[in-house]
Amino acid sequence: MIVNASTLIATQKSFHAIFMASMMAATSRWAKRAVEIPMTMRTQNINWLGRAPAMREWLDSKRSEQLRGFDFTLKTKDWESTIEVDRNDIEDDALGLYRPAIEMLGMRAKQFPDRRLSEVRIANPLCYDGQNFYDTDHAEGDSGVQSNLLTGTGVTAPTVRADFFKAVEALEKFKDDKGEPFIEGGVDNPQLIATIPPLLRSVFEDINNPGPGSLVQKTVIPYEVDSRLADANDWYLDFVGYPIKPFLKLNRKDTQFVALDDPNASETVFMRKKFYYGVEGRGDMMPGFWQMSAKTTNT
Repeated sequence: MIVNASTLIATQKSFHAIFMASMMAATSRWAKRAVEIPMTMRTQNINWLGRAPAMREWLDSKRSEQLRGFDFTLKTKDWESTIEVDRNDIEDDALGLYRPAIEMLGMRAKQFPDRRLSEVRIANPLCYDGQNFYDTDHAEGDSGVQSNLLTGTGVTAPTVRADFFKAVEALEKFKDDKGEPFIEGGVDNPQLIATIPPLLRSVFEDINNPGPGSLVQKTVIPYEVDSRLADANDWYLDFVGYPIKPFLKLNRKDTQFVALDDPNASETVFMRKKFYYGVEGRGDMMPGFWQMSAKTTNT
């Protein structure tokens, strides 16, 4: 095959189609736990992470209240992933060799926000109130001191089941800046998702589906395994029943397929006979509402 502008356009279209098909077919989890925040610049300050006033009886005239917000800076980052294609492979019509790599680019691009959410959760950075996302002394306004970092009683099925109800109780007791329940009406299990390390899968499965003779009372706990969680003693419980979520997905530029494949203008082609195809985007994942997530840790 002669390598010219026409063949390279065809190659790019083929790779792009493979990339898009793979990305669309891939599954991701982040949307359950994060709300997407459109960004118009690299960094933006927001002050709406304090809860808005609750409804009240309208007497005489309306009474406006300033949101008890916290200045919190959202910061995006540039992300990319690139593969190298040898010009000889295009000349030899051997592009099928690259199909798996392009498919992996698409799948990884779709799941990259999942990875960032896991990394942020594990890193436990500061959130909008100046405390670590999982911490023992959150406080704002009339909320009082509150903790979403809980001490567990063990990692057997009976102890994890008991700790699950303690975590649910903690979520239900969190107050907003007016001293009102952050989550109205309590929590139903379908509104919860536990995030667990691989080594706790059998424990949660035993709780959800106890076998014959098991001493554990059947309790449905929706859960997902996160392979990035290396500590088998810690697990997380997220409330996902509101439009707002525990985490914020920042989006400055959607993920897109890109190419460096000009046969005449590229120095890498002239010097090294290489073309480059990849994916890039701008955004990140950041902590949002700590009141919607609790960590149970065991030592």
